Amino acid sequence: MYYPKQIPYLLDQEYKKYIDYREYHIKELSDYCMCIWEMRSRIDFDKTIYNNILPDACIDIVVDFLNKTICFAGFSAETEPMQLHDKIDSMGVRLKPGAFKAIFHLNADDIMDNPIPFGEIEKDCDLTIIFSNISSEVRISVLKKYLLDKISDAEDTTFIEIVDNLYQNPQDQKVHDIATHFHYNQRQLFRMFKKHYGISPKVLLNILRLHLCLTLILEGQAELIDISMRCGFYDQAHFIKEIKRYTGISPLQLLKAIRD
Repeated sequence: MYYPKQIPYLLDQEYKKYIDYREYHIKELSDYCMCIWEMRSRIDFDKTIYNNILPDACIDIVVDFLNKTICFAGFSAETEPMQLHDKIDSMGVRLKPGAFKAIFHLNADDIMDNPIPFGEIEKDCDLTIIFSNISSEVRISVLKKYLLDKISDAEDTTFIEIVDNLYQNPQDQKVHDIATHFHYNQRQLFRMFKKHYGISPKVLLNILRLHLCLTLILEGQAELIDISMRCGFYDQAHFIKEIKRYTGISPLQLLKAIRD
């Protein structure tokens, strides 16, 4: 099953020193949501810390408790460097690719790379009660109750399941073959992917391939050459370049960081 990995909280020791990041998996929400995540500062900052968010095709509901804001946000193609230099107290819901359209009945293309305030989409829903709660348990309970109500009117999970299927072997997928499988021409497939995922078929496949690589590297159960071949990188130089472009470090450095 597709579950994207984010590097800083897994491997960056400096990030871990300053930031406490956790993910909570809610069984009742699992068809549409990967997790509810929490990010809080452990100590006062004496420097700027970077949280490099890898593109993952997910759209998140992001709650900033310090500024009392809620928004929808997603990043599609490039790693997004977020500067952290003050006290941090945030929580979010990571929706699966395809889930935003299914739950909110709006095109994902309207959100991807274009953060939108919660109130512009949820005009009849007031979640400000969440700002009056300090404990993680109560905050999660508020988000869980809200989401359970939303998914009761959600569309089916067809387009969510498509991503899980593509993730199994993204290296073998071709846009033309995917279009043929769903009885679309390539232009129709492009429109459907933009509507449900906010990105093109090619970008989605690249993201899935990236995260499959990272998952295999982080599991440490295969050699790098085998991982590159499984993920469709038949040129080692291209494999190294792509991983470094997104993560900032080479596959070998990633593997060394895990083993250390």
